[in-house]
Amino acid sequence: MICSLWLIAPPAYALDVQPGLWQDTVTGEVNGKPIPRKVTTNCVTPAQSKDVVKQAQAGLRKSMKELAGQCSKLAIGQDGNVITFEMKCGGGKEGSVEATTVITVHSPRHTTNVAKSTIDFVGQKRVSAVTTDSRWVAAACKK
Repeated sequence: MICSLWLIAPPAYALDVQPGLWQDTVTGEVNGKPIPRKVTTNCVTPAQSKDVVKQAQAGLRKSMKELAGQCSKLAIGQDGNVITFEMKCGGGKEGSVEATTVITVHSPRHTTNVAKSTIDFVGQKRVSAVTTDSRWVAAACKK
């Protein structure tokens, strides 16, 4: 399969987040059943905090190289404070993956990420919808 659509939209404006310690709260469901709520923390470096769209585009470009020839759609776009990713890969006997992720940067200290995917592998279908609510906690990361 040949990648027929590579859409990399230029950012409307840079979206920066606060570097430091962030808390992520993950909720959602897989195949209609709720998943356990999970709370984790992660450290966002000053380099990672600058222009979330640019960081996302770099990650997507890496994925495009790795998945070249396997995906009919790999796209990223931005509308104001909302970043959207779309992916459609595979098909046939080897299975397929369709995924959409929408990241909303509410403020430099609060983001949400809503990811929806359908994975079909060897006749087994997995449909998930997961939301990650991320909030800045502190300027220093715990070591």
